[in-house]
Amino acid sequence: MLIQVLPTIFLMCIINGVTSLREGDSCYDDNSNFWGRCKHSYDCPSADSNFANKGVRPVFCEYSVRRVLVCCAEEKQQSSVILTSGRKRISEKKCDEYSEEVTQKVEVIFLLPEPETMSISDVNCNYTGVELIVGGENTLQGEFPHMAAVGWEFGGSTSFSCGGSLISRKFVMTAGHCIKRPRFGEPTIVRLGEQNLDPKVKDGANPVDVRIKQIHKHPDYKPPQRYNDIALLELEEAVKFNNNVRPACLWPKPDFGSYQKGIATGWGVIDPDTQQTSNELQKVSLSLLTNRYCKPLLKPNRYWDGFVDSQMCAGELRGGKDTCQGDSGSPLQVVSSDNQCIYYVVGVTSFGGKCAKSGQPAVYTRVSSYLDWIESIVWPGE
Repeated sequence: MLIQVLPTIFLMCIINGVTSLREGDSCYDDNSNFWGRCKHSYDCPSADSNFANKGVRPVFCEYSVRRVLVCCAEEKQQSSVILTSGRKRISEKKCDEYSEEVTQKVEVIFLLPEPETMSISDVNCNYTGVELIVGGENTLQGEFPHMAAVGWEFGGSTSFSCGGSLISRKFVMTAGHCIKRPRFGEPTIVRLGEQNLDPKVKDGANPVDVRIKQIHKHPDYKPPQRYNDIALLELEEAVKFNNNVRPACLWPKPDFGSYQKGIATGWGVIDPDTQQTSNELQKVSLSLLTNRYCKPLLKPNRYWDGFVDSQMCAGELRGGKDTCQGDSGSPLQVVSSDNQCIYYVVGVTSFGGKCAKSGQPAVYTRVSSYLDWIESIVWPGE
């Protein structure tokens, strides 16, 4: 007997909801923010191409045995969408490429008397991220494939004292204050695909060490001042992507959109009293807070005179959740709403007060404020 697989697109319609509109009715696609008309799926090639190429799921007007209607953009709007996409900045185009690499085409057959085979796209990675609410716990293998450990070599050993984010085959983004340590100088190596920094632990991870070719400090980072705290580490060789080593996208907006939580990761201090660090990569969910809200909570000091637009704030005001020493340069990220295999880095861990103290959120470098500078170095001329 021939078994017909229930199509993935049916699952998507449950997720997005069915509006029960009729063919030709006006509809609104809240995924892509346009007004359109309800059309048969085969009469709306833009819905299929948007999902296949960008991972944008269609909004269904009707899904039944008789027919499948999707909210289809009017032709004028479709051309407008094409023009808008043509003006995407290079980091957004690269993000589309990263998304395509973790998208697979699947052939499905609708359960109809005379079904036609349809090719759709679906995410394809070992771990599908979700917004987590945790008090600080171990990550899963491959959960954050862009996570990098920044290391200093001396005396035959390597000390990993900062984190970073892989953002292309040859660049890792980190904090400006991570590019030089007292007595040890500049970092020399980046480790990717790592889970536990203890070499004695056999956890199945196959980390890759890549030497640093050049350090690009933001021109306006002037330590010990705590502004423009961002740097790029150029690697000696291009990284080969796999399930556990894959770049993150750069958040392009000045605000957080619909996100209220971000996930911070790192190998930093997990006990502020003993200064004990974690060999196992940790994750913690933090509230994304406005600078205006955080301003009265954080007192200026000789190196920091209060928030500027290129900084952001995150934490839990009740305490108990925070980034800490050793997490510097590590990402504060959100999961893409279009492709759950992809993360956007919204902030770079910069500084804070006493770790996890009540009413003391931490300060992060706002990635969107530095896109022009990042793109000019990572993707020059593209």
